[in-house]
Amino acid sequence: MPLLEREFERTRDLARLLDLVAEARASAHPHAFLHPGGLQWLLRRLGREQFTVWQWTEGEALAGFAIDDGGYVIAQADRHDVDAHVRLLAAAEAKIRERGGAAIEVSVWDDDTELHATLESHGFEPSGTFGYELVAPAADRRIVLPDGFSMGWLEPSRDEAYVDLHRDAWSARGPSPYNAAAHAAVVAMPDFDRHLVPIAIAPDGTLAAYCIGWFDPRTRTVEIEPLGTRPAFRRRGLARAIVDEVIRRSAERGATSVMVWGVSTNAPAVALYESAGLRSRRILRELRRRLPQPR
Repeated sequence: MPLLEREFERTRDLARLLDLVAEARASAHPHAFLHPGGLQWLLRRLGREQFTVWQWTEGEALAGFAIDDGGYVIAQADRHDVDAHVRLLAAAEAKIRERGGAAIEVSVWDDDTELHATLESHGFEPSGTFGYELVAPAADRRIVLPDGFSMGWLEPSRDEAYVDLHRDAWSARGPSPYNAAAHAAVVAMPDFDRHLVPIAIAPDGTLAAYCIGWFDPRTRTVEIEPLGTRPAFRRRGLARAIVDEVIRRSAERGATSVMVWGVSTNAPAVALYESAGLRSRRILRELRRRLPQPR
C-alpha cells in the first residue's frame, strides 16, 4: 500500500505520535531511539525555518513520521522491519530535495548492523559524531547543595526567571533562541510536569541550575532534556545535585529508570552523568549522505 503524506497538526496528531514512540521503546524497536520526552522537547521548534514534521499513513493507519531539523532526520516507522524505516527516510529525503537541501543525516544504533549495511549501500557514511544513551535506575538519592542554596521547582511565578536561566546557561556559543513563546510551547506539552523541573536556587534567589525531567507514563521512564547551569554558578556541584534530584523525583512518580543523551563531543557532561551513576547502555552514531544539487 502506498504511503500517503498527511500534514502534522499538533493538537490532532501529537498523542498518536507519542504513543508510537512509547510503543517503540517498550517493544525494543531496533531502528528507533526517540523517547516521548525528547519528541516533546524537539517540538518547541515547530514554526521555525527548516524544522518540519511529516507523517505518513497507509489507509487510516499511521505508518510513521519524520522530523527534518535542517537536514538531520529522525524517522520513526510503526513496523520493525528495515524496509519500513528506509521507506520513511526516502520520503523525507524527497522533501529535503524539494527545498534544496544539501545533505541528509540520520542516527543509527551501533549494533543495528542491518540498518547500517542498508544505509551504507545507499551512500551514507559516518559523520564522525555519536552519543551515549546513559541510563540509571530511578531511586532515592541524597541531595548535596552548597551552603545557602535550596532546591525548588518550576512554579508558574518563576517562568520569566526560568527563561532567563535557560538562555544564560545555553548562550556560551551564541545567543540561545529560547524565549517566552518556546517556553509556552514546552509547558503546554502533555507530559510536561512542573514538579519534574528541579531548580537549584542561590542564596540571593537567583535561579542557578535546572533540568527538565520528562516522565513517560506509558513506559515508566524519564528522559532528562535539557540540563543547564548558569556560567557564574558552575563547578559548585549544582548540576550533580540536579541530576540526583530528578532521579529521586522520578522514583517518587513510579519511574523505573532515567536516561539522558551524552554526546561524545561533550566529555564534561558525560563525566557528570557517569558520576551520578548513569551508565552507557548503547551508542547512537550519525551517518550522512550528500545530496546531488541541481545544475
